[in-house]
Amino acid sequence: MLAAFLLDHRLALLFLAALHVGTAVPLAFGWVRLLPEEAPPFQFHRAPRRRWSIYAHSSDEGEETRRDPLAMALLICVTVSYAVQIPGVPRSLGFGFTPTVVPQDASGWVQFALTWFLVVVPGFAAAYSLLRPNFLRVPLIAASTLILLLWLLSAPLHAALEAVS
Repeated sequence: MLAAFLLDHRLALLFLAALHVGTAVPLAFGWVRLLPEEAPPFQFHRAPRRRWSIYAHSSDEGEETRRDPLAMALLICVTVSYAVQIPGVPRSLGFGFTPTVVPQDASGWVQFALTWFLVVVPGFAAAYSLLRPNFLRVPLIAASTLILLLWLLSAPLHAALEAVS
């Protein structure tokens, strides 16, 4: 690989670490947004000044945002796609059961399909969040973009790290 000759191993390690940490941050923010908000510690119930108005808008009514179940499922898939890219996680760990479930000649196709699923899901999550606003829009776009960069750049960066020996 050309990156192994052009890129210093220390710089490759720095880029790889920055990609992993930078990808983990929006994923963490996405998972935090799934948690329900806490009630304020001291809530005063004051009587409204007017009884009823057509233009009156209570702040408590509109705050409940609708949670998008597809966005939550995409966050799970994007997190799994990121977890596969963490160094030290054996990629064949999830494929140990395939010979018992799938015939031997199709197990290679199953591994191929699962790998491509893990690559395509972040792109679909970014496109979905760009086109349809939801409560996980910013974390999904940021994490998906960084995961796609991680899938693209991890092999050359690992080759630059291994070229030191």
